[in-house]
Amino acid sequence: MSWLSVPAGLILAAVVIPPLILLYFLKLRRRAQPIACTLLWKRSVEDLRANAPFQRLRPSILLLLQLLALILLALAIMQPQIQAGQRTTGKTVILIDNSASMTASDIEGEGTRLDEAKRRAKDRIETLYDRGLFSSSAGQTMVIAFSDRAEVYCRFTDSKGQLLGAIDRIQPTHGESRITEALTLARAYTTNPDPESDRPVGDPATLELFSDGRIADLDEQVLRGETMLYHPIGSPQADNVAVTVISIERPYDRPTAVEVFASLANFNTKPVTSDVQLSVDGVVRAIEEITIGPAQIDASTAALVAQRRNVVFTPFEQPRGVVIEVASLRDDDLAADNAARLVVPPAKRLTVALVAPKSFLLRTALEGIGSIQRMEVLTAIRYETLAEQGAIDQYDVIVFDDYAPEAGMMPPGRYLTLGSTPPLEGLNEFGRGEGQLILDVTDNHPVFRFVNLEQLYISRFHLLQPADDVQVLAEGSRGPAIVAVSRGQMQAICVTFDPLDSNWPFLRSFVTFIVNAVEYLGHAGEAISATSFAPGEALTTRLPVAAERIDLHLPDGGTQRLDPLDPALFSWGPIRLSGIYALTWSVPGSDQKHSRAFAVNLLSDREGDIRPVERILAKEEDVYVAGAGATQYTPLWPWAIGLCLAVIMLEWWIYHRKAYI
Repeated sequence: MSWLSVPAGLILAAVVIPPLILLYFLKLRRRAQPIACTLLWKRSVEDLRANAPFQRLRPSILLLLQLLALILLALAIMQPQIQAGQRTTGKTVILIDNSASMTASDIEGEGTRLDEAKRRAKDRIETLYDRGLFSSSAGQTMVIAFSDRAEVYCRFTDSKGQLLGAIDRIQPTHGESRITEALTLARAYTTNPDPESDRPVGDPATLELFSDGRIADLDEQVLRGETMLYHPIGSPQADNVAVTVISIERPYDRPTAVEVFASLANFNTKPVTSDVQLSVDGVVRAIEEITIGPAQIDASTAALVAQRRNVVFTPFEQPRGVVIEVASLRDDDLAADNAARLVVPPAKRLTVALVAPKSFLLRTALEGIGSIQRMEVLTAIRYETLAEQGAIDQYDVIVFDDYAPEAGMMPPGRYLTLGSTPPLEGLNEFGRGEGQLILDVTDNHPVFRFVNLEQLYISRFHLLQPADDVQVLAEGSRGPAIVAVSRGQMQAICVTFDPLDSNWPFLRSFVTFIVNAVEYLGHAGEAISATSFAPGEALTTRLPVAAERIDLHLPDGGTQRLDPLDPALFSWGPIRLSGIYALTWSVPGSDQKHSRAFAVNLLSDREGDIRPVERILAKEEDVYVAGAGATQYTPLWPWAIGLCLAVIMLEWWIYHRKAYI
């Protein structure tokens, strides 16, 4: 029970109760009057006792009733109220945020914010349906949990048991918090379409939101007559450092090695120091200590701007497929973003076709490249036959040794040409030139890694006038020496001279250039890591059509047996938790189990900022979302006033009954 105006009631009681009691102490002073006989004056004789100023206070039911009336009046002035049912009619929607930030463990004692939200929501249900003397009917209530997607856990009901069971079933997710779908569901259940009209009919519901307030689209919402009560969850001192970026690259000079990059964000207003660990298939490869500066508060928006720190790990050999993880080893309140993972497939082994070799020189250079799994030597006729059949895409890279096919015989692909000008639009050959040196080189291009052309002399070459979309990689004293064409699926590196017409074969840069060019073209557009998914997305992949006994192994250790209608177009979701998902299957006639791993990462700045919001607004219009922890009360002062009137009427009846002679 609570009191809204205690001082006013106490002042009233102090003013009126003492005078009332004093009146019962007073005696009446009357003028003496002689009479002949007192036989008929018994009642008047009794009044003679009050002929003195004061008398002893005797028990009086009238005094007790008058005191009781004044006490009830004073209590009514104090405005007592008790926690009770919310509303006499209408509907209530319990909205519980189960996004990633609600898995933070900054709640006192054990448990997460979601556990605390569920506990408070259950307490609210208990209050709404406590069936006490002063409780009003709470109508019907429904339960919705939301993160990136919303789900109805219990439709409208007045069964307390169903509502409490629904709240217990809510599970955490690692999705971002978005409320649009939850509000759409709530409105769909609280309004009924009128068959006579396109407008919905029905009273707006009371929305009770249990969240930390980190809702991405809340400022886009407009309340349509609903009342929203916000119950904030979380501690203002919440602590979090998150891994927000992870990526890998393969060094051009080491195609079987990987280099890992990561970025960490500090959402605290003080600097932190953390150990960052790199693991490969669960085996620790490196640990680095970093210090990240404090986050700053934007003065114009009051938003928290996280401080970031990048980490680059030393490249290491990794020719086979692995799972790479970067994790912050610092303990904080949100574990969901302390690690990020990538699935790295094995380094691709290339298939190369050498067309119309003019000498053993180029063939010898290609045979020395370790990343080439298979190399085929094709004659010009064989190449043109394959081009007509559309079978060129079986090769990762095609090398022309002073050979130029007919126009139309270069389908989209990846080509390295030396000598003759290939029939590509934009090269525009206009003759031959003699004698030139290299004046300028695009040093940052991958084909020139560890390549020095300062000593290169070219005796004969093809003169080109390249179009604007043709990149000149090496400019000679009399014209372009090496150019690059990049048009979607068509990728080509063109050397305008035959290496035999120069001193290049005698220089170390020749073999290095060939290796760089083949590696660059062969891996162009190749994803170094498998696709990384985010919570809320669907996990999609292609499996063999005959795949059977398909199992999905979840990050929490669980396993689901799946039976997709079409394994070639496999899809499962939405994904609820971050981590590594492993898909295993078998094919008829083989006992071997095939597997494929998928990485799911949170990588969200909004969910990483886990400071709870004390007050929230919907849209920019003046629609106030009720303050934290709003509790509904039933006022008792009307009952006190009613009892006071009843006591006064009883006192009036007793007084007149005693006064009747």
